[in-house]
Amino acid sequence: MIRDVWIVARKEWLEIFDQLLRFKRGGWSILLIIGFLGVISPLQMGTSWLTSPLMFFYWPLLTTSMTSTLIADAIAGERERHTLETLLATRLSDTAIILGKILAAVMYGAAFAATNLLIGWVVVNLKYGTGELLGIPLARLAALFALIGAGSFFISGIGVFVSLRAATVRQAQQTFGVIILLLMMTPVLFVQFVAPDLQSTLLAHAARLGIDTLSFRVSGGLGLLAMVLNLAAIRRFKRGKLTLD
Repeated sequence: MIRDVWIVARKEWLEIFDQLLRFKRGGWSILLIIGFLGVISPLQMGTSWLTSPLMFFYWPLLTTSMTSTLIADAIAGERERHTLETLLATRLSDTAIILGKILAAVMYGAAFAATNLLIGWVVVNLKYGTGELLGIPLARLAALFALIGAGSFFISGIGVFVSLRAATVRQAQQTFGVIILLLMMTPVLFVQFVAPDLQSTLLAHAARLGIDTLSFRVSGGLGLLAMVLNLAAIRRFKRGKLTLD
């Protein structure tokens, strides 16, 4: 099973690299994003870039956005390119196929964050290092990647269902975009409808926990939701049902 999952994930990664390295689709945009996040932003923020709590907001958000782009193509892209029948005709199990695609999308998002963080770390040290090696605290880095991983798996679980029902990649991306917008608006609406006293209590509790501990707890909640969604996606991804669709 593990070998089959890796075969599917490797296939997805080879397609990604082919697009990026030859700039067929998204290559230039990725370079621009890396230039901004990995070079310009660290130069502007200085050493605070390494420890700013803002990284717990924009890194998971950007990473899940990159993950969603790939997962929207998971099934809808195969269907649009007329390669879904060929994929289903292989000896690979349904579970291996869907898990491989989810794994590839999550790894893509994590690699995107890791690459930008590494480049930014080098930039900050070259520009602002004064004889000592500056770094991100390990506890903060672990909390950040826990949040990135949980968020990516959560988004992938939703994206699989969208991609399963979409006839084209464009349709999947449009539907997924609306869902992501609703998810992003949920905290804003929550704040508006929650009483000020409760808001103050929640903020005080979050401050006592600290950003790292809070991130780990949020990651645990997202991880549980992601597990449920991905298990449901595995049950939904069946050859017979896909053929009928």
